[in-house]
Amino acid sequence: MNVPIELPDHLKQFVDQGTKEGGYANPSEFIVALVAAANEKQGEIEQALMAGISSGEAEPWTDAEWQAIRERVVSKSVK
Repeated sequence: MNVPIELPDHLKQFVDQGTKEGGYANPSEFIVALVAAANEKQGEIEQALMAGISSGEAEPWTDAEWQAIRERVVSKSVK
């Protein structure tokens, strides 16, 4: 399928850079790879959501669990 698209300049630069750095033959090949990766990631997210739904009743997190999450987020943002 051929889908013509118009991209703003900053996205054209992103595609050009990704095409060159990723070793793709042309921008179309790079965009196909992006769409395939997004499709795969969506499937992974849907599987994770379904696993969560079927895992049973949710339990509230403790203050200690929330604190551990905060500390992980802060440590990642400091890097």
